Amino acid sequence: MKTSKKLILSFLASSILSISSVFAAWIDHFQVDFTPNTAEVGEAIDLTIKAVDKNNIVIKDYDWTILIFSESDPEAELPSALEENTYTYTLSDEWVIKFENAVKFKKSWTQNINIYDLNDDTVFWIAEAEITEATVIQNVDIEIVSPENWLTIWENKIWISWTTQKNHQVKIILNKDNEIKTTSNADWIFEVDVTDLVDWDNILKAQVMDADWNIIWESKEISIRVDIDNLNIKNIKVTPQSVDPENSFEIEIVANPKLNSVEVILNDVVTSLEEIKDWVYTAKMYAPKDSWTYKIDVKITDELGHEKTEIWSSSITVNEIQLKAADEEVVTVIEPEVISTSTWTNDAKKELKIKWLKLVELKTKSILSWDPVEWADSYNIYKKLETWNLELITNVENTTFEIVMWNEKESYDYFAVKAVAKTDSWTIYEGSLSDATKIKTWPEILILFLLSLFIWWLVLVIKQKNA
Repeated sequence: MKTSKKLILSFLASSILSISSVFAAWIDHFQVDFTPNTAEVGEAIDLTIKAVDKNNIVIKDYDWTILIFSESDPEAELPSALEENTYTYTLSDEWVIKFENAVKFKKSWTQNINIYDLNDDTVFWIAEAEITEATVIQNVDIEIVSPENWLTIWENKIWISWTTQKNHQVKIILNKDNEIKTTSNADWIFEVDVTDLVDWDNILKAQVMDADWNIIWESKEISIRVDIDNLNIKNIKVTPQSVDPENSFEIEIVANPKLNSVEVILNDVVTSLEEIKDWVYTAKMYAPKDSWTYKIDVKITDELGHEKTEIWSSSITVNEIQLKAADEEVVTVIEPEVISTSTWTNDAKKELKIKWLKLVELKTKSILSWDPVEWADSYNIYKKLETWNLELITNVENTTFEIVMWNEKESYDYFAVKAVAKTDSWTIYEGSLSDATKIKTWPEILILFLLSLFIWWLVLVIKQKNA
């Protein structure tokens, strides 16, 4: 039994060795390319390496460690990813190793790079490039693609993208003493993530270097400001600053770009502003119907949930309407009579006025609420149409009205409320109309929701009549 086990193990071992030898036999050589294959002394070159078979087909099941060196120019600058001139293939290489801007020769003439399999010196390749003496560059343009000068940001890092002479060594100088080295590519671009920016003002400039790291050109300085307290309401403008009751006006706020939300609160009504361009948020609003100077509060929220609120950032004055007849005839305005309980008759009507209308906007719904009105039995919810005519939506008994909304196909509609009561003789009447409140809605959901409320209300009315 022991002998049979040994025979089986021996057979498996020999099989594995034979399979390995078959795989190894598939590898014939390396394919190595320089891009470009002509360059000047000190100019960066891309190096691409593939393991291929005799038909130059890339091998995809080969784990390899390679040795890289230059026999013709021992001082050549080789890829920084090498460890003692070796590199081990990783899955992220996807069967092709590419070192960008990785090889710089220090001598002119025909120079080479030798690539060997570290464990099998029969698998190799030698690539050559023609290297000429470096020309003296008199003028090198450095163009800033990003960022722009005098930019304010809200974190201690920034991605820069500049252009200059191709395949040249570049130094980024941060605040005069912090150096970041990189290389411009064959498309004349150098990009780098600059970290360690200090709070407030930072100075950046770039220097183009020759093969010996001597400066041959440098850019102008640009200033970048880091403002960690990143939520700032820079300006608020109300146009016009005084309007007639329920007339429209424009509000514009300058704040941080790409905020999650910018809202203003006027007379307890919340209105969301839309970002029409970086930094600028606007909205069309409607004044309350009562004459007064109303304060405007502003609340902004970034994508991380940080909030900043400014109380009384601005104000809007609602004009008092003076009624005059022709030829200076005085018109007497009769105020509604508030009838006390001592003079209450069967058909007398009491004053019903909605006060303290409030709006809360959540992610999935808007909630309109108000203070209870004495003598009111229920409340009619109206929608103001574009013509500002009223359309009855539903009747509710509570002092809240909810509208379900979605984040897609949003629109804004104006809603108002009237209190409903009845006299002793069961004559139903309404009170005065509340201020119109702008509410974010989702049309299809709103229609279904309101339809269901209307049906519910109709059934309730029929039941009351039958009772």
